[in-house]
Formats: sequence, structure tokens, C-alpha cells
Amino acid sequence: MEVLRVPPYPLVPVWTVSSANAPYTVYIEDLVDHSVEVLELTSTALSKVSYTIPIEKAQFDRKFFVKIVDDDGHSEIEENLDILRPYVDPKKLGTSATEIEEYKTLELIARSVIDNIIPNGFYNTKSILQGVGNTTDYFPVWKETNKVLKVYENNVLVYDASLTTNEYTYSLTLDNSAIQRSFNGAYNRAESAIMQVPYSRGDLGYYGFGGVAFPGGVDYTFILDTGYKAVPADIEQATKILIEDIKCGNLDYYKRFTKNYQTDQFKVEFSEKLFSGTGNLIVDKILDKYANTILRPGLI
Repeated sequence: MEVLRVPPYPLVPVWTVSSANAPYTVYIEDLVDHSVEVLELTSTALSKVSYTIPIEKAQFDRKFFVKIVDDDGHSEIEENLDILRPYVDPKKLGTSATEIEEYKTLELIARSVIDNIIPNGFYNTKSILQGVGNTTDYFPVWKETNKVLKVYENNVLVYDASLTTNEYTYSLTLDNSAIQRSFNGAYNRAESAIMQVPYSRGDLGYYGFGGVAFPGGVDYTFILDTGYKAVPADIEQATKILIEDIKCGNLDYYKRFTKNYQTDQFKVEFSEKLFSGTGNLIVDKILDKYANTILRPGLI
């Protein structure tokens, strides 16, 4: 099931079960951090089970696995629950309920075509970044990151953006290329690993500068707000163009990519463009500037 993440809130998905006015256990697993929420619900007189998505879960594009079990322990429903923001709101394209439902389907197809070209899409998601400290004051990030939500150091929560009692504040650098631990006033940051040299202790013990923000050998887990806070205007327009192409049948491949056609034995030759792009040159040009072939850094 896909629920479009558009106002009004809250979002309330509904499932049809076999029994009316019967108890059901609903398991909702977050497919990002794999946390599981267990709810005891009762179906309505029309054999419906509904789940009100909390606002903190609806503020990001997220995917869940839902399992609904009856009172005898039999599983009736096992499916994904995708809470995704559309690239264009179907309610803005259609007026009647029938038109809106039609545009929901067309928007899903157009969005799937665009996501096939831009694998990460144009969503706003909660992501997890794990790594080991590199003995510097910067922890590099690769994804388009908007905010640091939580920081775990050796599996201990050391920062939560929703609290005001944090000892330190973790934020993004101004160029959004790394995570830093913020301080008030002047601070000389270590941008590279500190040279490890032997030292001897005096009577007063070791004396020197404070440690770096991300010591070597320390495990870090960052919960991040990543992606696009809003769908770019050109992507919204590109989606509208694709929707109209799909609706009007302008993306029929035999009309777009046929290079050679012979009536004898029906021999047809297609252009190599058949296997790339969206089928609309204007949309392809719009998507070109968002294309990123390196999704995860690494060594070859």
C-alpha cells in the first residue's frame, strides 16, 4: 500500500480484514532502523482496521512492513506500507474524485520512471550513517544531508536534536560536506588525523590540548535528515509533462524509437535510446543535472 504524504494530516491507512468487531494485532516494522511497533486494534463493523500514522513518522518519506494477525495467531495481511511524497499532488491535477484517482496512478508511473533515472529520487528521508571516528573534528557525509537528528557514540546516545539537555551540539558544516561538534567561541579544529608520538608523563600527568570530536577507533551511528525538503520546481514540471505524455499515449515506443521497419516478416529496428531516458527529451534534459552515478564512495 502506498500513502501519499500530502496534507491534510494525520494520514490514516485502512486495511480490510475477514472479521468485523474482532481483535487484531498489528505489527509495524520500520524498514530503516528495523524498530517494531505493536498495536492491539479492533476491526470496525465493516471489517476495517485503520492505523493513524503519528506526525513524527509522517514528516519523512518512509517505508514500513505491516503484518496483521487475528486473535488465533493467523496472519491475514503482510504487505509494505510506503509513505511517500508525490512529485506533484494529484489533487492539484484533478477536480473530481475519479480524476484524482486517475492522476494518482499516472503520478505513480511518472515518478517510477524518474526514479529509474535518479535512483535516490527526490524524497525527504531519515537515513542512518555508521562509521568509525577518523581522529579529526569532522565526520564526512556523502548524502544530501539537512540536519543531524541523533548521534550514538559506542552505542550510547550522546545527542538528540529534540532535547535541550545535550552536552554538545552536532551540526553540519556550512558546505554540508561533514558533521562537526559545535562550540561557542574560537576553536581550532583538526582537519586531519593527529600524529601519534610517544610522550612521557611528569608529576602533573599529561598536559595538552583537548581531544578531537571523533576519536579513532570509536564507533559512531548518525540518524540524519536527508534528501529534498521540497520537490524542486523543475522536477514537479517534468512530472507533469510525463503524466500528460502517458495519458495521451505519447510514450508509445513504436512511435518514438523506431529506426527501420520492413513489412516483410515485420522486421523492426529500434534506436538505442529505447533503453535509456524517460522517452521525453525535455524531461531527460531536466534530469541530467541531478544524475549521480556514484551513489556510495569506495575504493576500486
